[in-house]
Amino acid sequence: MGVLRFRWNGSELVDITGAPEIPLYVADSFLLSAGKVVGYQRHLDRFASSARFQGLVQPVDSFLSAVTSALPRTGVHFPRIDLTERGELELHIRPAPPLTNTVVLATADSDPRVEPTIKGPDIPALNLLRSEAQKLGADEAVILDGLGRIVDGSTTCLLWRDEERLHIPPVEALRVDSTTIAAARELALKGGLSICESWATPAELNGVELYVLNALHGIRAVTNWIDGPQLSFSPERLTHWREQYDLLAEALPGN
Repeated sequence: MGVLRFRWNGSELVDITGAPEIPLYVADSFLLSAGKVVGYQRHLDRFASSARFQGLVQPVDSFLSAVTSALPRTGVHFPRIDLTERGELELHIRPAPPLTNTVVLATADSDPRVEPTIKGPDIPALNLLRSEAQKLGADEAVILDGLGRIVDGSTTCLLWRDEERLHIPPVEALRVDSTTIAAARELALKGGLSICESWATPAELNGVELYVLNALHGIRAVTNWIDGPQLSFSPERLTHWREQYDLLAEALPGN
């Protein structure tokens, strides 16, 4: 199945597959496998909150209810819900791309984001940033702040582990509120670990385990950072975390 696209007309989703793309104010996407999603309500809540922040006055409850009903209950998909610059609400039902469990990083030359706390407006610029990293042999780009400290990835968030704790960049490192980090917090709590907010430069991660998280791939381990720190890698821990993460997937309402 190819990409299907629907637009909300106020009462139902209308098929507009093939219509020209429109710049985005807000977007949210997630992995949908056999009718199950990790943190589905978190995605809906983040979309609704971001839409309000971007100035949408009309409530999105009916739209999101229609989205839930329209999502497939079989197969593996990567749906996206949008608020366009014209104020339209849309649903894209897309096949999921190949999934991976490890990743190679490269440092981005710049930070192109203009709306760092909202998922959607910066997607084209971040995709370009990732494309530049891929030319170097990497899968993802890492965005640093003006002091050379880790902020975020082009399509991921970063989490690293020492002997006792997990670390993420602090809230002052402006980035999208990650639904996958919320899931990782849940797993850490179950495993007796804490997650703390810490600034770090790439060089300060020498010898540690580094992970990247997003709603498509879940938890992936970083095996190499091109011209960056030398990292540790625990296949056993990665397997355990990925298995625990998969257990968080819940059936869509109405299943």
